[in-house]
Amino acid sequence: MSAFGEYIKAARGMGSNARRYLLFTGLSSIGWAIGSLCLNLYLHAIGYRQDFIGLLNGLPSMVVIFVGLPIGMLADRKGYLKFIVIGTAINTLTTLGLALSVGKAPLMAFAVISGVAGSAGWILGAPFLMSITSPKERVFLFSLQSAVMTGTGFLGSLMGGAVPRLMATRFGVSSGDVLPLRFALLVIVLFNALSMLPLMGMKEPKKAAAAGDGGTGASVKPASPLPRSRAELGLYLKLLSLETLVALGAGAMVTFFQLFFNMKFKLPPERIGPIFAFAAIGTTLATLATPLLARRFGRVRTVVLSQLASVPFLLTLAYSTSLPAVIAAYYLRDALMNMVWPVQQTFVLEQVAENQRATLTSLSAILGSMGRGGLGPVISGYLQVVSGFSLAFTFTTVCYVLGAGLFWYFFRHAERPKVAMTS
Repeated sequence: MSAFGEYIKAARGMGSNARRYLLFTGLSSIGWAIGSLCLNLYLHAIGYRQDFIGLLNGLPSMVVIFVGLPIGMLADRKGYLKFIVIGTAINTLTTLGLALSVGKAPLMAFAVISGVAGSAGWILGAPFLMSITSPKERVFLFSLQSAVMTGTGFLGSLMGGAVPRLMATRFGVSSGDVLPLRFALLVIVLFNALSMLPLMGMKEPKKAAAAGDGGTGASVKPASPLPRSRAELGLYLKLLSLETLVALGAGAMVTFFQLFFNMKFKLPPERIGPIFAFAAIGTTLATLATPLLARRFGRVRTVVLSQLASVPFLLTLAYSTSLPAVIAAYYLRDALMNMVWPVQQTFVLEQVAENQRATLTSLSAILGSMGRGGLGPVISGYLQVVSGFSLAFTFTTVCYVLGAGLFWYFFRHAERPKVAMTS
């Protein structure tokens, strides 16, 4: 009841920008959930192995390595919203291109363009949400946004399983064939286009007073977007350590879940979709409870304990041959790893000044892209071709343990936000 009251209070305090951004999140998350289920199955259906599928999944994130920092630094100066709008529009078109392509060259080209466009939302979403919320409501609104993302992902996962099945019945083919899966990808295009509508009514938030001026607006030299001292550089590296290792592990596992269920247990899309969907419900409920856990145990302890608690379930996914056990492990791993994202994100961004936040998230995206979209899928695809899923998922477990351990080591005494840095 306490948590419910806090969310009601936070929701009442939301401005128009926050409400519209939550609607944008919900619509785009439906499309994302459909894609997470159907894109790799589509690529497999048109004849590609896991090594190329891993490479194609990695390309958008590899692009972030080159464009992430310029986008973040420019957005810190020019504002976040325009970049999110342009990125969403381009991403809608690239999804259409992926849905209609079968050759390696066009698939890779659209994946690269998708990386450029998608980096805006990936990098700027959290700083934008920070800029339209107050510190008092921030953790609850971040949690609400994450819950909206996973909750609407429930609908997307159901649709990702249902659309191929409906199209298969209509055309008299298997739901795992190319045509039904292509229709599912076209539904993503529709939801991406719809997500543009709430963005059109949003306004760029005004920049807060420069860090260090006490909110008075006095002329004080603002913090540099990039670290300018050894201490600042050390802080950046510490803040980025967890994201980098967890992203590497996630890229080796999460990218391939639909193929894992399809190839190891022979499940068709209409059976995989509900598995993904009900996982989203559990994650949504866990995410809504996380702010209260963080209030009691501290944000750092909550993040570390939740991620370490997922380890037994990671190993179950890697080595169990029992489908019920694997499904249960999938649900618990998904909830434990994703529920703490809002708490972790607010903690990290509160450690730096406002005009450093997009730069920090761009650096996080760059390092994360090397893991989640670059090295992770490529390494995992190779390990799967050589030895199956078990070794690839064990690699994920090692990355998660190392990431959580480093985050605890660096920030176990830092439960309160630091004073924003100045140059």
